[in-house]
Amino acid sequence: MTATAQPLEIRSLLRLDEGYVHSDVYTSPAIFELEMEQIFHRGWVFVGHDSEIPENGDYVLRWIGRQSVIMNRDSHGNVHLFMNRCRHRANSVCQFERGNSAFFRCAYHGWTYKDNGELVGVPYAEGAYEPALSKENFGLIPAPRMGIYRGFVWGSLAADGPSLDDHLGVSAKRAVDLFCDHSPVGEIEVRHGATKSVIYANWKFQGGDGYHPPFTHQADFGSIRAARQGRPNALLGMIKKDTTLSRDLGNGHFCLDIRTMGRGPLPDAPWAKEYRASMEAAYGTQRAKYIMDSGGPHTILMPNIQLLNPDLRVLRPIAADQFEITFYCAFLKGVPKEVNTARVRLTESRMGPAGSVNVDDVEMFERNQLGMQQLVDPWKFIGRGMAREHIDNDDATPEAYRYENSRAAHYSDELTQRAQLRWWAAQLERA
Repeated sequence: MTATAQPLEIRSLLRLDEGYVHSDVYTSPAIFELEMEQIFHRGWVFVGHDSEIPENGDYVLRWIGRQSVIMNRDSHGNVHLFMNRCRHRANSVCQFERGNSAFFRCAYHGWTYKDNGELVGVPYAEGAYEPALSKENFGLIPAPRMGIYRGFVWGSLAADGPSLDDHLGVSAKRAVDLFCDHSPVGEIEVRHGATKSVIYANWKFQGGDGYHPPFTHQADFGSIRAARQGRPNALLGMIKKDTTLSRDLGNGHFCLDIRTMGRGPLPDAPWAKEYRASMEAAYGTQRAKYIMDSGGPHTILMPNIQLLNPDLRVLRPIAADQFEITFYCAFLKGVPKEVNTARVRLTESRMGPAGSVNVDDVEMFERNQLGMQQLVDPWKFIGRGMAREHIDNDDATPEAYRYENSRAAHYSDELTQRAQLRWWAAQLERA
């Protein structure tokens, strides 16, 4: 262990029963090193979606913590996670973010691997190795564990530990289900480009804060239009409405529960009728209506993925005060093109470089990071709504998407931040 922060120190940085967290949680390089070891190099990390590699030979280059990994589909259609390292002198064997290849060849000495990881080429091996080199012992090293749920590919660098099923839990899987079931065939596609940027703040600033929208996002187009038309501010309404909730889904996962805050009825257009008919045929009238009316799961899954219809957001921590974020628009399979066109335009308008939402959030995260460097009274207060936390069985929701026995509070409460930090502390305190 290279980090200097010990479990006792971690416990001393949280006073969650009082609603306080110490700024070191977000600023300490030593704590960041411990996070890399205990969370990103021991636990489950989201790597990619299998739709990104639809054809045999397709690959994408990704990260598990600080480790470069290749997610690929071999010539037999099997998905792999390989450590991006030649078995000879440890050169990386893949340099491009994505592509298609039946082989990975090390440019240093020419060792060549098939897309299933098998070593098939060692130049000038004759007489160089006594006994003869056993190629079967020198294939690409797979990530110790890989798990896939609904096409979402996760990897772990630890050979043992909780299963992916245990890490996600029932409620988080149901959030993924709702995200995917907006498609009548239950599948999404993540292969239509992305927006990527670096944020100079701590990776744990992941959103899930229902308190800020009326203040931070005043320039959001919807709010401006509402004001001009003399209508109520929808963002402010979310705070004032007592029935809008935030939820702790277990294992650090959390959501702003906007499932009942729909996007309005579909227009009276041929494509909308086609979409509605295909959804009803797939799920039945009642369930299809719930899905189509739903605002989506708006869920953050620890440690590095967010499902915010239609966005799929992936985080990569770089330093205590720096992380990379990638925004994808998740297209729906089996729908008229107008549905996906509307989805991508929504992602662009909110999360693009000139979008109405993400630029505001980035500014707030970076101001947070600046403020947490202050040495005088370094405790941050996240106690909003502690007294109104309660267990909710989500009875009004169809069972397929129900967050049973979840801890809930008001939409604007800081239940979400407390849920994340309880899980975070438990991971860092593991032996």
